[in-house]
Amino acid sequence: MHTPRRSGRNSQRTRSILVFSLAILFGLFAVARRLWIAVRVGGVPDAWDIPVLEWFEAHRTAAATAIAWFFTIAGDTLGMSLISLVLIGLFSWRTKSAGSGVLIAVTAAGSVALTLLLKTSLGRARPPLDDALPPVPPSFSFPSGHTLNSVAILGVVGYLALRVLQHRLARIVAMCALGIFIIGVAVSRLYLGHHWLSDVFGGLLIGGCWAAVVIVLHHFVLVKNRRWSRWLRT
Repeated sequence: MHTPRRSGRNSQRTRSILVFSLAILFGLFAVARRLWIAVRVGGVPDAWDIPVLEWFEAHRTAAATAIAWFFTIAGDTLGMSLISLVLIGLFSWRTKSAGSGVLIAVTAAGSVALTLLLKTSLGRARPPLDDALPPVPPSFSFPSGHTLNSVAILGVVGYLALRVLQHRLARIVAMCALGIFIIGVAVSRLYLGHHWLSDVFGGLLIGGCWAAVVIVLHHFVLVKNRRWSRWLRT
């Protein structure tokens, strides 16, 4: 049984961690914007982005193009939504709890919001249409939304898998599968000419940071706080 004093401390700790996590998110947005301005002024993207774009353009094949489209379609909004729904169902069935589903849904919503916010704010143009394989999305380029969303969502899925799976081999297989999917999505965006290299790096960084925030919140707020963990424990 919880005493009022203990419940008060838990509530205060929960609020403190939530405020701290929000500060991290705002700080992340500010750093991403500042770094982007800095590299644009210094001309750094030209040294990375153009050679990588030209290399992929020169090494396209029919088989590689088919693979790239597979990962890009799987990693777009519809594809990741379907994958998320399947994973929510699997984790909910495996754990007999809604906690995993809530965590994945929160991660997905946050990653989409970050993508839209950063794309709209930074307004970076995509690579030239002549260098890209159509159709090219009409949205801005930085960060790569496919990469950001796949890293964020599957990063949290990996965390949940490590908590749920009991056998070491199953954990290794799950981590390898998730890693291959994320790398496949990231490389496909470069191969198709839909993003610059710095867009993909930005998506990896921001998506990874958002996944880390969600994981920290889950571990310290939901798992450690008994008041919440009864129905959100995974």
